[in-house]
Amino acid sequence: MRNPIADGKVSEHSRGLGTVTPEMVTTRAQEIAFINRRPNDKPTPEDWAEAKRELTTGHPAHDPAEDLPVSKRWDPVPGSTPRKTEATSADDEQTFAENLVESGVEEAEHEHMVEGTRESVRRDHELGDSGR
Repeated sequence: MRNPIADGKVSEHSRGLGTVTPEMVTTRAQEIAFINRRPNDKPTPEDWAEAKRELTTGHPAHDPAEDLPVSKRWDPVPGSTPRKTEATSADDEQTFAENLVESGVEEAEHEHMVEGTRESVRRDHELGDSGR
């Protein structure tokens, strides 16, 4: 079994991350709350959990609905179907590089959302609307 801590982020905002600290989790949770337009940008317990998950495992929460085919996603009474367990691949140079690229893309998406929200808030303030 793979160690999930070894799968964590290695960089954030184009800088080496090092050991994840409580301050880093706090900053990430506040960014997530800001993106989601929480009142006073105060993180919810879900924001804290997402921040910790993003920084320690490097993966966002998994949506089980994504496992279903599109034709079954809106089934009001879904049946229980057997599922095959996920295959675990060996760590090597190729998978490390793939994970590094994926992590960079996820970080860029996060930064894009933060900047987009800042721009939206700035425009709302210019128009005299707080947006909340």
